Amino acid sequence: MDENTTTTVSADGLLMEKQYKIPFEMFRNAFIAFQKKFVYPRTYLVMGVLALVIAVYGYFLVYGGENANRGLYCMIMLFCAVMIVFQWFNPRKIRRNLMEGVREIEDDEYRLRIFPEYLEIGNILPPENPEDAAHDELFDDAPTEDFTGTRIHYNKGLHMIEYPDFFILYQQKTMFYVVPKTAFDAEELEILRVHFSQRLEKNFSSKC
Repeated sequence: MDENTTTTVSADGLLMEKQYKIPFEMFRNAFIAFQKKFVYPRTYLVMGVLALVIAVYGYFLVYGGENANRGLYCMIMLFCAVMIVFQWFNPRKIRRNLMEGVREIEDDEYRLRIFPEYLEIGNILPPENPEDAAHDELFDDAPTEDFTGTRIHYNKGLHMIEYPDFFILYQQKTMFYVVPKTAFDAEELEILRVHFSQRLEKNFSSKC
């Protein structure tokens, strides 16, 4: 284990502490996996319903006879076709916009702190005053860091999914975090698996 990792129980109950960066491609792959689980199933369902409506009105358009309101049918079919394109395009637009923002923070560092009853995860911000950073470097002192973390308690809404290269941590589909597995060695990964499988039970799953 490296020097940035704590695995013994400290006075405040800290089980493990780890710093890491998230590569751009890893975050992109993680967000795609997140969309495949929560966004695309509903998207494909809506697209299927709209396609069925188009097929039904297409049938009426062809075989509806003289009393068929073909102008209305065409409008409905066109509207459904536009909605299908929107349903297909919207998740990709969201992902593209998010990735543009991620590129600006690709070099940010994150910290994961694991406690028995909760975890903390967030950004490590560099010193705001460049003079302080230069002073720390001159005297070989550790730079002052500002940690802006979110405390997340283990509850029924918290889920973790293990993928080959990363973990996805989310709560009620509103908070989304990526933890790269490259930041941990084999022993640390096993500690994570055991801890979260015990704390989250069925809410911890693996796609490996």
